[in-house]
Amino acid sequence: MPYTQVANLDFDQIKSSLKEYMRAQTDFTDYDFDGSALSNMLDVLAYNTYYTAFNTNMVVNELYIDSATLRDNVIAIAKQLGYRPKSATSPTAYISFTVNYSNPTTDTELILRKGTGFTASYDNTLYNYITAEDTKAQVSNDTAVFTNIPVREGTQVVQNFVVDTTNKSQKFILTNRNIDTNTISVRVYPTGGSFNEPYLLAENILGVDANSKVFFLDEIADERYELIFGDGVLGKKLDNNAVVNVSYVTTSGPESNGVKTFVFSGVIENPSGVSPNQFTVTINSTIASAGGEEIETTDKIKYNAPKTYGSQDRAVTADDYGAIVRNIYPATSDIIIFGGEDQDPPDYGKVFIVLKPSDASYLTSLTKNDIVEKLKKYVVASVEPVIIDPAILHVEMSSKIYYNSLQTDQTPSQIRDKVIGSVQNYVDNSDTEKFKGTFRYSKFIGVIDDADRSINSNLTSLSMRRDFYPQLNSTYFYEVCYQNAFDSDCDDPVLSSTGFRVTEHPNYDVYLEDRDKKIVLYRLDPVTGDKVVLDKEVGDIDYVKGEIMLYNMTIIKGSYFDNRISLTVKPLSNDIKALREMYLDVDIANSSFVAYKE
Repeated sequence: MPYTQVANLDFDQIKSSLKEYMRAQTDFTDYDFDGSALSNMLDVLAYNTYYTAFNTNMVVNELYIDSATLRDNVIAIAKQLGYRPKSATSPTAYISFTVNYSNPTTDTELILRKGTGFTASYDNTLYNYITAEDTKAQVSNDTAVFTNIPVREGTQVVQNFVVDTTNKSQKFILTNRNIDTNTISVRVYPTGGSFNEPYLLAENILGVDANSKVFFLDEIADERYELIFGDGVLGKKLDNNAVVNVSYVTTSGPESNGVKTFVFSGVIENPSGVSPNQFTVTINSTIASAGGEEIETTDKIKYNAPKTYGSQDRAVTADDYGAIVRNIYPATSDIIIFGGEDQDPPDYGKVFIVLKPSDASYLTSLTKNDIVEKLKKYVVASVEPVIIDPAILHVEMSSKIYYNSLQTDQTPSQIRDKVIGSVQNYVDNSDTEKFKGTFRYSKFIGVIDDADRSINSNLTSLSMRRDFYPQLNSTYFYEVCYQNAFDSDCDDPVLSSTGFRVTEHPNYDVYLEDRDKKIVLYRLDPVTGDKVVLDKEVGDIDYVKGEIMLYNMTIIKGSYFDNRISLTVKPLSNDIKALREMYLDVDIANSSFVAYKE
């Protein structure tokens, strides 16, 4: 019997293949397949084949992590790889504050209770920042000082389960969404007992035996979580009628990243559980909240799961470190790792981790220390992990946009906003902003032209900016590298800076610019606005290497609240690259876009 292979999922192709098969049969030699009732039968067969093939194809796609589209299926495959998708993460701030008694006290210790802390208003929304555990401070002279207390954004939730061993299908499902799984705390009250036993989250089965008080955690449908306890072989089995007490924090994720101002709203008590009758709280210092992140997306799970599986819970290669650090600190925009042997001079025995957080330029020192401590259990032998700040190269655009007003009724400001939105969307969906990133000039001017059909052309120039943090009140040598050559073939200065103050001229702001391959220091005349040179040589500029050197400057005040100083230069090429630990950032907020009617 003649055989016709049907390998195409297109309906017409399937029907055509069926016709060819039927014509090859001696019983249907004289049939008109297009005009007879048999044509309808072929349509039914083709549709049935098409639907079956389509459904089969979709089912098969869901079996592989690269092609799966449904979150539940991606999570199931990731679970087989030993990967647990990251939950939403609470932003964490560090607050130092002082509690002063209004009246003399005999208290020797004060406790800031778990689940209480501070409130913050940010973008017209009120957020709660709470402590994960009870925090203590000693009382001296009617005063207690709390230093660098970590507080997480969110709401403390407590959920209890009664164990029913007769119910073989009993599940321990946390009912809330947006849970920060790092905050889950589990205590089990045995049957008839008033004491409780803490149960710890097990990341794997290593070291877990029949008596281990552990639980496992799985993400299930609707972005909720299920606790799984031991069966008496891997982990201790729960007794009937035991009470499982689970506390956790639900969070708004990254919405409150960057909060700096807080109001105390916590519960303060002495060890006896008595709050002072009258007291005042003074916030001394704050490290802004950071690290908040949404629940891991399906695309990120598909990207991270194979890499984490490849690391096998040990940090050996650069990819291993990258995968593990991303698990430890989910709010990672990009990361690059290199060994100490690649340093100049070499620094053997160390591995350097350059991490760009998604919500800030740099990590706080406390966050760095926390990551390093959590990373140590994965590190092989005597290798020392070191986290260093990225060198961020900001690219700023100055664009004049010309559009035909006869082709649109939009105003110049509306055209401008449309261009900014298009540029931002391109940056968000391209690989421009990253370590070893590249700014392609032609791509960006094309995005500007394509933002609206009325735009005829644009004239866009670029500048590069580096920010540095001076050592205040110390004579210091500064070297600022851009990794891209400067445009020296122009009449105007290549270098410009924001205002700052030095010991020699403490009463007014001074600025930097280049003249004759030297860097001069000047101030602005308050009446005429003219530049008044104060020092003809405070540094050198290397146009070819793209480097700025400032000699023995004693800076007493920077340009901004954090005392950083910005140095802006004109690049030689409009295609700008970042190498190794340099992170390329397209600074749209500080760029200029102006639309003109033609």
